[in-house]
This record gives sequence, structure tokens and C-alpha cells, in this order.
Amino acid sequence: MRRLKLFLRKPGLTLMAQSSRCHRVHFVRYDLKHQEAMLALHRSAIEGFELGMTQQQDEADLMAIEEAYLLPGGEFLLGLMGERLIAMGGFKRKSKDSAELRRMRIARELQGQGYGSLLLHELEHRAFQAGIRTLCLDTALRRPLTLKFYRKHGYQETGRSFYGAVETAQFAKTLTENPR
Repeated sequence: MRRLKLFLRKPGLTLMAQSSRCHRVHFVRYDLKHQEAMLALHRSAIEGFELGMTQQQDEADLMAIEEAYLLPGGEFLLGLMGERLIAMGGFKRKSKDSAELRRMRIARELQGQGYGSLLLHELEHRAFQAGIRTLCLDTALRRPLTLKFYRKHGYQETGRSFYGAVETAQFAKTLTENPR
């Protein structure tokens, strides 16, 4: 397992991380100037999946991050390594104390190096600070490493569903002050 050093700048606003390979990533709130790179990262993550819906339908929330995530009290973070977008993810508020974790993506060549865990922990921290006590999510059953990732981070499977034509597993986690 690689070790990561964390550097907090303005706690809750920017998180910087450094892996043993000396790569740094910092997480910032969504900014429109990164939309093209964000869409490219999303599209690379779903490559090979027949969603059973149009690209426009699938990406509707990504084309309206402020309205879909930020204005209703959610969050959407971008992970930057220098100027390169390497991670993204957010949560949509569903009620006063629950939200749905959405669009977690890490650049393929950087997966398995701890950046997904860093992004998840930052999103959980921000959700807790916003009054969220339960995070739920769904992820494709065809992604065993992703299923293992969420289980490792304390998410419990709650059911099965579909996102378009893709069968998904649904998960939930009760957040605490120090998410792990």
C-alpha cells in the first residue's frame, strides 16, 4: 500500500495529497472552466457500458452542476494534479440529512493509488459538515473493484436497481464526525 501525505489548505475547502510517487492532487469546488475535462473523465469511466439512454440524458446533471448539486445544498469536487483534472465526484442532497453520492471518477492510470479514498473522505467530511448523516449511492454490478472499494469504506449494500440498462448495487453509509 502506498503512503499518502495530506496537506490541508483552508480546511474543508481545499485538500492536497501527495502519494509516495510525489504526485499532488488538490480538490476544489466545481468550476465551469473544467467542464470539458470533467466530461472527458466521465466518458472514459463509462466506456464500454451500454447505458440504454442517450449521452444527453446521462450527462444532464453534469451539464448543470450548480443547479443539480450546489444550489440544493450538495457539493461537487474536482481533483487537480497541477492543471490536469484527475478526479471528480459530488453529492446531491435528497433531504435535510441524506444525500446521494454521485459521479465518483478517478483517471484510469491513477486508480488504486489512494486518490479515490481521498476524494471520498473529503466528500464525506463536507457532507457531514452540511448536516448530512446518511450517504447513499449506486454503482454498476459489473465493477467488482468499485463494489469492493465502497465496502472497504463502510458502505453497506441495501438493494439492487438499474441505471438505464446497467444493473446496479445500491449502498448506504451512516456518517460520523470522523468518517473512515
